[in-house]
Amino acid sequence: MLYLYRYSMKNMRYVKLVLFCLYLVVCLGIYEHMFVYHVKLIGKERQVVNIYSGYDDPGIKVKYRGKDYKGVTIDKNVDTNKIGIYRVYYSFGNERKERIVEVKDIEGPSIELKGGTIVLNIKEKYKEPGFSAVDNYDGDVTKQVIVENSVDSNKTGNYNVVYKVKDSFNNESVVKRNVIVKDKEAPIISFNNKYNTYAIVGKSKEFNDYKAFDNVDGDVTKNVKVSGQVNFNKVGIYELTYSVKDSSGNERVVKRNVNVQEKNTSGIPVLMYHWFYDDTKGEIAGEVNAHNYISKTEIEKQVKYLKESNYYFPSWGELNDFIDGKIDLPKNSVIATDDDCRESFFEVAVPVFTKYKIPVTSFCITNKDNYQKYLKEEYVDFQSHTDSLHVRSCNTSWDGAVMCTPYEEIKKDIKKSIDILKNHDSFAYPFGHYNENTIKALKENDIKLAFTISNGKVKKGNDKYKLPRVRISSWTSIEEFKNLVK
Repeated sequence: MLYLYRYSMKNMRYVKLVLFCLYLVVCLGIYEHMFVYHVKLIGKERQVVNIYSGYDDPGIKVKYRGKDYKGVTIDKNVDTNKIGIYRVYYSFGNERKERIVEVKDIEGPSIELKGGTIVLNIKEKYKEPGFSAVDNYDGDVTKQVIVENSVDSNKTGNYNVVYKVKDSFNNESVVKRNVIVKDKEAPIISFNNKYNTYAIVGKSKEFNDYKAFDNVDGDVTKNVKVSGQVNFNKVGIYELTYSVKDSSGNERVVKRNVNVQEKNTSGIPVLMYHWFYDDTKGEIAGEVNAHNYISKTEIEKQVKYLKESNYYFPSWGELNDFIDGKIDLPKNSVIATDDDCRESFFEVAVPVFTKYKIPVTSFCITNKDNYQKYLKEEYVDFQSHTDSLHVRSCNTSWDGAVMCTPYEEIKKDIKKSIDILKNHDSFAYPFGHYNENTIKALKENDIKLAFTISNGKVKKGNDKYKLPRVRISSWTSIEEFKNLVK
């Protein structure tokens, strides 16, 4: 016990020293708390500001004697319109604190695309809709845009066109345009006679005179489905439906009338029209060759009669086979033709034929340009009336140019005409004039049928290069018209 007492007394001075030090620490803490500034910057000590964006200083917190100090002054000479390093000073009492502010271009250019997502039909070439790029510092940088185009329009799928651009501070912007390549086109079904088809009473028939082609799948004829019923023992109009789908699910549906009639034994009238005028607007026939002018009122009566009487309109191929005796044609069959391709034909007659969905052929003089804007008319078939030989240039005032033009020139002229029209199924002689050179030139140009102005119907066994027509004149009444087409 005595030993312990002596030991504790001996070390007491050390205990007192420790306690005194602790006392000093506490006192100093209280002093600092009461008389020293406590400073804390709000936000980062080094601020980065985009040029032109303005600078909103986040501020500083200063405590003195345990309370918020209100006497802080700020010197923030920051010019955000000029790139550089700036200092913001916070002053309080005799002290101050510093913050670094760097003004720089940290914003990439803005790329604006014209249009959005592009949807292309397969094999359709991609055409750039356009774009622009503007930088906040450099201004217009459209010319610096790099376009990366990965679109393969020969394959369906989703593609991106990528637009990249950097400004002078190497800030980069990237924008993507979505391009979808898909097969959105249905197959096309074509027929030997694209307007109608027929059957002869008492004779059954397979209606397989069609082909189907798809822009991706190619020949899809075998996929065509035909529905509908035809009574081959009863005269009438029957409807068949042809449908086909491609591998992308695009479907084409075509409805077609089947004209069931007795067979033709009297011949096929090929109607010959020339010029027209619109009497409903007060127009009158021209004075020269007035008999060749047909009024709108009369052509309407005639075409309407053909439609309501269920006439059949053979193709040139069918007429060719009919002449050869390979096929029969319906009793009520007729082909409408017009000579010269004059403006009045397109303005007055074509709307009537289109209204009743009846095909008509126009024999064109191709060195004239009045017909070219009408080449896409749905119900008009364009065939040759020569290119430059529809003139009376021989020694006599009557003979047309073909009567005195050398064979090679005739051949060249006809070829030029059919190349322009891209058709060589039939031909009409200018003024009805022809000779052996003309016929030879037609054969050399693979033209199968040629028409004169001789009156009559086309019959089996006719000379295919001397075919007659039925002239329709201004004095042809509707009753006479009915007799002519019987």
